Amino acid sequence: MRAIERVKSHYKRAKNQVIEVPEWGENGEAFKVFYDPMTPKQRKRISDEYDGMDAEAFVEVLVMKSQDENGEKLFNADDKHKLLTEADGAIIGRIALLMLGPCDAKDIEKN
Repeated sequence: MRAIERVKSHYKRAKNQVIEVPEWGENGEAFKVFYDPMTPKQRKRISDEYDGMDAEAFVEVLVMKSQDENGEKLFNADDKHKLLTEADGAIIGRIALLMLGPCDAKDIEKN
């Protein structure tokens, strides 16, 4: 198998990662945010548009990558202002950093 095929295969297996957010849940169940790993192009977009990893960059990552279990976007551009002004920045930062980090090999093996 060519190297590029291995790279693409890994990315495909790494899709649909999940982050549990207990603070956003209800009835004792954590809210689940699904996402696909960041591609180099998406990382470049974030680094080009934002000067460092600040609150606005974290919100952009959340809007860009957050999905429900069916792959539908959780947030849109209209939600950015509310995420910046009416949400706990520490939680958004925690989620964004997980999305920006490497995917967990153990989780990939489960897929």
